[in-house]
Amino acid sequence: MYSFHSISLKELKEIHYKSNFPSTSFEWIFNWFSVFKNVENNVFGYKKKPYIIASYMHDELVAIIPLVKLTRIYYKCLQLEFVEFLGQQWSCVGEDLIVLKELDSSYTEELIHWIKKHIKFHFIFFKYLPKSSVLNKKYKLYHYSGAPIIPVSSYSSYEDFYMHAYAKKFRKKLKRTQRKIEKDGFNLQLSYEEINRNNFEDIKRIAKSKEIDGKSYVYGDPNKEKFHLSLYESFPSHVMFAKFNNTPVAYVANIDVDGVRIGLDCAFDRHYRIYGVGVQCMDCNIQNCFKEHKKKFSFGAGLDDYKFQFTHKVEDYYMSFDFTYRLKSLLALPYFLYRLRREDKHVLKELAKLHCDV
Repeated sequence: MYSFHSISLKELKEIHYKSNFPSTSFEWIFNWFSVFKNVENNVFGYKKKPYIIASYMHDELVAIIPLVKLTRIYYKCLQLEFVEFLGQQWSCVGEDLIVLKELDSSYTEELIHWIKKHIKFHFIFFKYLPKSSVLNKKYKLYHYSGAPIIPVSSYSSYEDFYMHAYAKKFRKKLKRTQRKIEKDGFNLQLSYEEINRNNFEDIKRIAKSKEIDGKSYVYGDPNKEKFHLSLYESFPSHVMFAKFNNTPVAYVANIDVDGVRIGLDCAFDRHYRIYGVGVQCMDCNIQNCFKEHKKKFSFGAGLDDYKFQFTHKVEDYYMSFDFTYRLKSLLALPYFLYRLRREDKHVLKELAKLHCDV
């Protein structure tokens, strides 16, 4: 039998643990809740309350589950209570139970029983799960998203990667845009820098040009900007700039965790669209991963088309759910089942299209 106790974020800080994902580390969890606890909408939820569950076997800590209870409003009046991973609501790069010791087959059943007994809710949603999650022993996993990756350590060099991963058409595109840059009199400079307050202004300026295409940009929201800054300060972080005559025109902002480099954010100045500065910058960012002997480069969650110019390898993310037998839960259940199945089919379709393009 396992025992479970709810602990505070302050108590979590005192536990030294290693997590599989940066977004389950204490630094990420603490920064996320500090920034977004009072942001209330249907994405982040209303009335957020953290539930950090510590699991024990014979007084030995075996797992930690960072959860949050929140409310969302549907059809302007239907309030539903959810239990979710703390932070899965936005800017997540993978979630799961933080497993410290091997867990037996009864663990998940006992955990969910404890949650249902001690937390009042309508639905549980666990998102961004790996296929290997112990939750897979209890719940059906639905495809939810994915993180395109480059397994840097599996290639002998960048040149090996370049020839085997890049399509011939894409290699020609990189060379063609390089020639155009030179022909039009620009001096392309590449600069890999620690992120600081000064170059962050260049990052924001370039990102803002997304508005030309009718897109929003992350730093247009002061809370999202604050959160990104907290990540750049909490983890080893650098930015790869592509510059035209000393003026930054594209960037990739990265954090490093356990030998893995994660591209949290990237953008190019839309005024220089014809020069392909975005792909030039990302390609150089990838080259730098090989130079620094990283294990892997991750483009972060999301199956965006531009990422698949560089790779066709994806780490799949899944979602699972549960509910309690309450009137509102039963009324809303068909709607959420429909959404789950629709998302599952959509992601499977995107992945199938990707494999067909290889």
